[in-house]
Amino acid sequence: MTKKSKPCAKLLISAFVVSPFIYASAASAAPTPNPENEIDIYYDDLTHIVTKDGSTHLKVEMRLQSRYSTPFEGNPKSITELQEDAVSSFGLNRARFKVGGHIHQPWIKLKYEYDLNNSQTLDARITLEQSDAFHFRFGRMKAHYNPERVTSSKDQQFVDRSMVNGYFTLDRQQGISFMGRFNKGTALDLNYSFDVFNGTGREGDNESDDFMYVARLQSNFLGEKVSSAMGDLKISQKPAAHIAVATSTNESRYTRFSTNAPGQVNELDDHTEADGYRLEQWMVDAAYRYKGFSFQAEYHNKDIVDQYEQNFSGTLNMTGYYAQAGFFPNQLMASIPRQLELAARYSTVDPDTSIDHNNEREYLVAANWFFNGHRSKVSADIGRYEIDDAVTNITESENRIRLQYDLSF
Repeated sequence: MTKKSKPCAKLLISAFVVSPFIYASAASAAPTPNPENEIDIYYDDLTHIVTKDGSTHLKVEMRLQSRYSTPFEGNPKSITELQEDAVSSFGLNRARFKVGGHIHQPWIKLKYEYDLNNSQTLDARITLEQSDAFHFRFGRMKAHYNPERVTSSKDQQFVDRSMVNGYFTLDRQQGISFMGRFNKGTALDLNYSFDVFNGTGREGDNESDDFMYVARLQSNFLGEKVSSAMGDLKISQKPAAHIAVATSTNESRYTRFSTNAPGQVNELDDHTEADGYRLEQWMVDAAYRYKGFSFQAEYHNKDIVDQYEQNFSGTLNMTGYYAQAGFFPNQLMASIPRQLELAARYSTVDPDTSIDHNNEREYLVAANWFFNGHRSKVSADIGRYEIDDAVTNITESENRIRLQYDLSF
C-alpha cells in the first residue's frame, strides 16, 4: 500500500466503527453544519480520520500475527507438560482492531482495542493529559506494573513474553490511574503512576469492598525516557535508561491474571470467598538503549496468603527474573543489512521458595527482520526450557522453535 492511498473497504469499515466517536465530537462542537468540522480520511501506515479543525483525530488500524511452533506452543510449567507428545502447529495468535487518538480536544486521549479472535474488548480507556505532571486515566487498561507486559506484543523483541510474565503480571484491569512525569530532561527526571482497580481481571466486577492498588516510580536518570517498544530501532544517538520500583496489593479469589481470564498459580483452586487470597508483590526493573543496543531486566517477588486457610496455610512465596539484550549487527559491520536484529534472553522462576529443586528456566536466542519497524516484521527464536522436579530430584529439558510474522496496517 502506497502512502496516502485510500483502500475503500477498510476505510468504509473504519468509518462505520468509529462514526459514533466522530458524531459525538462534531455534535458537541457544532450543533449546526460547519465546514471547518468536515472529516478528512487518509491512509499512512494506518487509517486517519480527522476533523478539519483538528478537534478530533482518530487512528484506526488492524493487526494480524501468525505463528509456527514446534514441538509445543506455550511455556511449560511442569515435566509432564514438557514430555507431552510433540505437536507442530500454525496459529493465528492475534487478530486485533484498534482505534486511538484524541477526541474533542488534543488532551482527551482515546484507546480502544478489540480481539477479533476471541470476540472480546481488551482496552477501552480515556486519558486526560493536560500537563506532563498529571494524567488521569479511566476504563479498562493494562496495570502500570511490569514493563514487559505493558509493552504491546507487537513491539516485543522476541516471539512472545518470558515465562516470568505468566506468574507475576497484573495484566488488564478495570479502574482508574493517576500518572505523570517531573523534571523532564534532567538527572531528576521521574515517572510515577498509581492505579486503583477492581482487582478481578479484564472484565471482572469488584466482588468485595477491597481494591487492587498498584504504585510505580521510575527514574530516567539520564534525562531520556526509554521507549516502551523493545529494541533500539531508531539507533538512539543519546543514551536512555531507567531504573524503577513497583508494588501491588490485592484481595480476591485469584492468584494470577491473563488476557483471557483470572486464574491460579501452582494449580491452586479458585477461592470460595471473594477476598480469599491476599497478594503482596513487588518488583525492580531496569532498561537501557543506545546506538542500536538494548537491555532490560525485571526481578519479581510475590507473596500469596490464603486468608481462610481453605487451600493452604502460611505464605506461598515465589520469585523470578529475566534479563534480555539485543543489538543491530549493522552498527558493528556496515555490510550486514540494517533490517536485522539479534537478541538473547534468560528467564527463571521459583514458583515456591519453600521447596528445593523446583525451578523453571528459559534460554532463548532470537532474530528479527524489520520490513517496516515493529509494524511489519518476521521474528524467529530458538529456546531451551528446563524444569526441575522436586519429588524425583531430576531435571528435564526440551527445545522449542518458533517463527512469526506480525503485520499492522
